[in-house]
Amino acid sequence: MTEEQNTQQVTGIKNAELFDNVLDKNEQVLRVIKPNKLKLFVYWFLSAFWINVWIAIVAILPFCFEEGFPWEYYLIPVGIIVLVFIVTGILAEIYYRNNYFAYTNSRILIRSGIIGIDFKSLDMRYVGALNVKVGFVDKVLKQETGTITFGSMSSPMATSKQVGYNFSHVEKPYELYKEMKQIVEEVKEKYKTVV
Repeated sequence: MTEEQNTQQVTGIKNAELFDNVLDKNEQVLRVIKPNKLKLFVYWFLSAFWINVWIAIVAILPFCFEEGFPWEYYLIPVGIIVLVFIVTGILAEIYYRNNYFAYTNSRILIRSGIIGIDFKSLDMRYVGALNVKVGFVDKVLKQETGTITFGSMSSPMATSKQVGYNFSHVEKPYELYKEMKQIVEEVKEKYKTVV
């Protein structure tokens, strides 16, 4: 058993071992966060819904105005629409199983993936801004979910589509935001005294 695994067992952080492959020496996982399953699935199925709307418009709508068009041809686009929803459900389940967020005593870590496991990390020293967003779907579902976005020089938040370092579909986002803001400030303060 490595020293890092031993430290994690002492701290008792659930699922901390999922990040062992990317931890630096003397780096400790302080918290692991799992996204809200219902919110994540609704997000994926809403995306699939809009894809299916376009399939319906392109494949079905033009034939609605033709007289004598055989109804059997409608089964093809309907079958494709059902298949899109089935594949979306399978992919969302795989993604949910692999998706975890964590923060350590020095970095923000994101674990995700469908085919393989991908890791993204951001050193807390370089976090320039934190935003919390509770969207319409979050409010409708009443799950107390939202998204926390971390901005840095390498991944600014000013872009129209926010990609990069997001803790998406997390529960109690305002509490997590306050917690993350405090941790980031502590890490920055620690490095100021070291330098």
